[in-house]
Amino acid sequence: MGFGLASNCRIVVSGNLVRDTVVRSVDELDFGATQWVDSILPSIGGNGANTACAIGMLGIPVVLISECGDDDSGAQCLKTLRKAGVDAWVKESPAHPTAATVAIVNKRGERCFLHEPGINRFALAGPIEFAGAHGGGDWHYHLANPFALPAFRSFAAASLKRARDLGATTSLDTGWDSQGRWMEDLRDCLPLLDWLFVNDREAARLTGKTEAGQIVTSLHRQGVDRLILKLGPQGCLFSDGDDREIVPAFRVDVVDTTGAGDAFSGGFLTGMVKQMPPLEAARFACAVAALSTTESGSVRGLRDFEGTMEWMAARDAGL
Repeated sequence: MGFGLASNCRIVVSGNLVRDTVVRSVDELDFGATQWVDSILPSIGGNGANTACAIGMLGIPVVLISECGDDDSGAQCLKTLRKAGVDAWVKESPAHPTAATVAIVNKRGERCFLHEPGINRFALAGPIEFAGAHGGGDWHYHLANPFALPAFRSFAAASLKRARDLGATTSLDTGWDSQGRWMEDLRDCLPLLDWLFVNDREAARLTGKTEAGQIVTSLHRQGVDRLILKLGPQGCLFSDGDDREIVPAFRVDVVDTTGAGDAFSGGFLTGMVKQMPPLEAARFACAVAALSTTESGSVRGLRDFEGTMEWMAARDAGL
């Protein structure tokens, strides 16, 4: 469990950026009728943007490498990123619109996505160069859901290798593969990672296993050194090949689970930069993920680092 990140580490995230519209609460759709809902709110979305926003709001220097359209939706996303403290290395395309998602959320906080990928069909169509983005000091590269960027997925391993050659530590959060290629596209990435983040549903598709212990063993055999298996309301399972520990989730009144997994990854990396031992960083990540579910959208429920620590302390005290 000795792995850590430098206290002055800069996090470079690459991944998708999306303009979300979150609609809640909807338990069923009645086509041809008008349904009143509790709220319809715009939000930033996309695994890359969500993760970068979480890291930035927690006070860690962070860069997002992504693409958006040269349109109003893209401009609003860039404004949100900068407000969150993210250094946005985001190319604005005049040829394709910013990706858009309508997230329909039911009363239990579960969601259904209607997604128009826009520029994300074509974004980051080659290995990432990183020129200037890493700042020249200690840095870490986090790849957020390579499956969400069809033109990039074949360059994911090359980007990870380039980051390592430039002195970075690396991590990857898998996301859902709508093309169903899973390990076919991810296999070459796994030995190039210091950390893998994956949820239980994704991991089952990657490994063909359903039991958590078997999933973790299979991923280590594929070359993964350290991983965190995200278990939703059950918390997470941490494994470094020698030790395996379950870290329980924090219980909250869930409003919307959109982006909670991205918030977890951002929280964990923040904890590592803050010099927490890995299990403490995982617990901190559980808190960040829990807070993200208490408001509509992926970032409204998040707090800064001190606020998150105070919230955890209050929970530990039974307040």
